[in-house]
Amino acid sequence: MIRRTALSLAALLAVVAVAALLALLSPARQTPPVAVDLPQTSRVVCLVAGRVLVRDVANVEVRGLSGNAESAEGGELTIDEPVVLRAERRLAAGVLVEQEQRSYAPCQPAVTSGMVVVADPASTELILANADGNEATVDLTLLGADGEVVAVGARGIALAPGSTRRVALSVLAPDGPVGVAFRASQGRVALIGAAVEGRPTRFTPPSDPSTEHVVGGIPAGATAVQLLVSNPHENRVEVSVEALGASASFEPASATGISVAPRSTMAIDLGDALAGEAAALQIAADQAVGVSVVAGVGAGSPATLTGGVASSELSLNAPGGSALVVSNPGDGEATVDVSVGGADQQLTVDAGLTVAVPLPEGGQLEVDLSADSPVVAAAVSATEAGTVVVPAADSVDAAVRGVPARLDPTLR
Repeated sequence: MIRRTALSLAALLAVVAVAALLALLSPARQTPPVAVDLPQTSRVVCLVAGRVLVRDVANVEVRGLSGNAESAEGGELTIDEPVVLRAERRLAAGVLVEQEQRSYAPCQPAVTSGMVVVADPASTELILANADGNEATVDLTLLGADGEVVAVGARGIALAPGSTRRVALSVLAPDGPVGVAFRASQGRVALIGAAVEGRPTRFTPPSDPSTEHVVGGIPAGATAVQLLVSNPHENRVEVSVEALGASASFEPASATGISVAPRSTMAIDLGDALAGEAAALQIAADQAVGVSVVAGVGAGSPATLTGGVASSELSLNAPGGSALVVSNPGDGEATVDVSVGGADQQLTVDAGLTVAVPLPEGGQLEVDLSADSPVVAAAVSATEAGTVVVPAADSVDAAVRGVPARLDPTLR
C-alpha cells in the first residue's frame, strides 16, 4: 500500500515538473505575415482575321493554336488565322476587321460555359477553338422564339487540341432569334458568333447569364436598336429595361412588361425610343438571362453588344476618331478622369445618364478612365461601312493584389 502510494506521488511530481518546464519554455517564434503578390497570367484567343487592338503588344506573347510563335511588326499585330495572346497582366484585346464591312470581334478566354444570343441564326455560325493541350467536347442548347429547339448535331461537338471548328446555326435553328447556351463536358473552348461568308460582317461575343446587365456603347444616331433576351429556365422570367440616355433615364415604351417564356428567346424592337442619343440599357430580371443588343447606324453592318463591366477603373484600345461613350448606372453623380495618350480630360456623368465625347484621330488610342463610382464605357465608331463598338474592360488587377501569407515552420 505504501509502495503504491509512493509510486503515485512520484508520477504526480513528474507530471508537475514537466508542466513547469513547459511553462518556462518560450513559445515557438511566429513569422509575421507578409504581403505576397500572386502572379497573374492572362490568355485570350483571337478567333478572326484582322488587326488586333491590344496594349503594349511588344510584351504580349503571340502563338498560333498549334503553338508556333508569331511576332508583331512595327508595333502592330495583324493576323490571318486564330492566335493565342498571353501576358503577365490583365489582358483585353480584340480584332478590328476592316474589309468592305467594318466590325469588331473581342478576343475570348477559354471557358467551360456561356451563352451567345443572336438575332439571325440563318446567317450566323459559331467559331469554336480549343487552345489547350487536351481534347474538348461541347454541347449546345438552342433556345428559340417558340421554345427549345432539339437539333441533331448540337451535342458532343469534339475539338482536338489546337483546332477550330465552325458550326452553322442555319442548320440547327434557322429561325430567329435564338439563344445558344454552350457547355463543355470536357476541356474548355473559346467561342464567338460570326456572320457566314457572303453576309455583312458581324460578330456576337458570348456572355454569362445574369439577373443584371448594363449594355453600354449604343451609338448616337442609331437607326435600329433591338434587344434580345434569352431565358434558359423552366419558368417564365420577368424583365425590366431602363435606358440611360443623354438627357434622361426612362423605360422605353416598347420594353414595358417584358415576360419571356421558359426555354425561349425574345426580340424587342426599341425602334426610335432612344431618340438617336448615345445610350446604355440597364436590364434586370428575376432570374438569370442572356442578353445582347443589336445597334447600327445607317446601312452599314450593325454591332452586337453584350453586358459591360461597371468599374471605377477602366481601359480600352480604341480606333482613332471614335466617340467615347460613358454611362453611369449608379444613383449618384460620377466624376470620370479620362486619359488618352497622356492628354487628360474630366467628365461629369449624372446618375442614370450617358455622356459621349470625341476621341482624337489617328491609329490605335490607349484610353484609361478613373471614376469615383462605377461606370461603363465603350469607344464607338460608326461609318457607312459598319458600326464598331469596343467595350472598356476593368483595369484593376484584383488577382495580383497582395494577400497575407505566413510561413508555417511545421510544414516539410
